[in-house]
Amino acid sequence: MGRKGDLLELIDSAPIGLRSLSGSIWKWTHHERARRAIEDMSRNANPSVAHFGFGGPSGETSDEHLSFWLDLPGQWRIQSDHRIDLKAGDKRWVGGVAQVTQVDAETSSFDETELGIFIRPGAHLLGMLRFEDPVDEEIAGRRGWRSAASAELSRPAFRAVAHLGVRLGGVDHTFWFDVETGIVLRHVGTVDNEPCAITELKDLAFNQPVSEEISRTALPPATKVVRQIDHLIGMAEMRGVDLTGVDRTDLGAVQAAFSNMMQPHLPQAEARKELQRSKHIPVGEPPEDEVAARTSIEDAYLHFGERDETGESLVNVQAGEGLAAPLQEASRRVPGAPEGDVRLVVDDIKFLRPDEAVVWFSLEVNGNRLGMVNGREGRALLVNHRWLIERATLVDLIGFAGVSVP
Repeated sequence: MGRKGDLLELIDSAPIGLRSLSGSIWKWTHHERARRAIEDMSRNANPSVAHFGFGGPSGETSDEHLSFWLDLPGQWRIQSDHRIDLKAGDKRWVGGVAQVTQVDAETSSFDETELGIFIRPGAHLLGMLRFEDPVDEEIAGRRGWRSAASAELSRPAFRAVAHLGVRLGGVDHTFWFDVETGIVLRHVGTVDNEPCAITELKDLAFNQPVSEEISRTALPPATKVVRQIDHLIGMAEMRGVDLTGVDRTDLGAVQAAFSNMMQPHLPQAEARKELQRSKHIPVGEPPEDEVAARTSIEDAYLHFGERDETGESLVNVQAGEGLAAPLQEASRRVPGAPEGDVRLVVDDIKFLRPDEAVVWFSLEVNGNRLGMVNGREGRALLVNHRWLIERATLVDLIGFAGVSVP
């Protein structure tokens, strides 16, 4: 397989044999270079990336030290003197020591945490970065592999690459992987060959009891707890978002109002839908039974991963031969997807002729829409009296996860 193949397999399998982990994180940031890296990435990606910032005076650096206790897969405590991310039992709190937001623990993913990329690198790095052959190098008293990596700038999913670069810090990267477990022990992000972000895991204790450390004194006594929806309403009101007529008990409705205000260059949801539909001109009549056709298309998208008896073809995809394995590999790279409920939900359909339709769809993982695949445009085709997902639509979706289809 070769050393690079062994490295990719290690990354994909991480964390190998890891049940619990405790230690500390050291984070160093050079603010001016970090901003420069964001600007470089945003030139080729979503312009909204440029709104992210590391804060702090221009040209200066900052250090942060955090302690953590992880009881995989679903309990953790990550905190410094100023902030905390805690999931214990059926509750999760995120925020500063003085005030935290209580979020829905059922939909909280470890991949979203400070440590998600480092403990489960395969779900984040593979397909996004191009790795060089690893070099043996001991780190923190453990056998490690060091490998340089750079962004796949030519990939169609470069927006995801840019987001990864912002989250890690840097345009180019060097990783030190623990050979035994596959987790990242150290990362250095650079821009123009200068370091702009460094993260190291230190004082590590593998597979030792940590549950008591996670749950004891869950939050400091003086910490104020705010519900997620109340926190969002407060932010909306502070920024002047008009919540007139918005159901303040519906998190999705408040998020939509907030999003519409924060992105004024985009039309409102209904207007945007009509704008999308107007770009497609029918070249024939719709199906005779349009209701039945819509139901059939929705069913095909909902069961997009259903296989035939060979296990190699997708039965609800036009020319679905050989797509089962790439789809499975792509699913492994979506946070929460391997173990969770993954669905393609149809948002809208417009028939172009009796046997073809434009379909706008979204990907949901455990009931939460994935931002990168929300309202995505695809096709459905009538083949042998059955409505199927167009092959190119699914191949494009698989490619979004960094998996190519031969």
